[in-house]
Amino acid sequence: MRINKNGYWSYRLSWVSSLLFLTFFSGIGQADNNTTRYRPDGNWNVEGANGQLYVFGSLTESACRISMESAYQSVDMGNIETADLQQVGQKGKPVPFHIELLDCIETATALRDLKTGSVAWSSLQPAVKVRFLAASVPGSPELIDISGVEGLGLQLSDNEGRAIPIGESSFPKLLSPGQDSLTYYLTPVRIASKLQPGAYRSLVSFELMYD
Repeated sequence: MRINKNGYWSYRLSWVSSLLFLTFFSGIGQADNNTTRYRPDGNWNVEGANGQLYVFGSLTESACRISMESAYQSVDMGNIETADLQQVGQKGKPVPFHIELLDCIETATALRDLKTGSVAWSSLQPAVKVRFLAASVPGSPELIDISGVEGLGLQLSDNEGRAIPIGESSFPKLLSPGQDSLTYYLTPVRIASKLQPGAYRSLVSFELMYD
């Protein structure tokens, strides 16, 4: 390298210019590679060689999630004797079932009971109402219809003994953050003068409502 008065500066500027030149073209190459990943190829406008996806969905905030064991469960009502239900309207033994809730978040809530107007309020605890859906007994919408026997229906109630009509929401309940459990009962009820014994079954669905 020749040393002169401006040689050092000339060399330094030349080196910096080369670095900028390489960086500039390197950046162009990267940008081009990225854009070509999303740029349609030559077949984009050819009939029969392209299509579209219509994507849709929703994002909701859920205060809790239902445990898998509670989401799909069987309730064994056991055996009841016809002698235990001698009169129409007489009830058998209530059988409990539970809905286990996991990952309940701390959140403010003000959940209103539409029947009484009361509000379950908290600045930290979520609240929930449960609605049960099932075929109801003709003429008695508050009772669940069952298959396999005659003269028998099932009544739903909460852990305080309050009946829950089919298709209507339960009373609001405040939940503990983290993990909590809801308890409900199914009670056999005689609904007709004729009792036809046998094995019975029914399908009941439920949904949780946080607002």
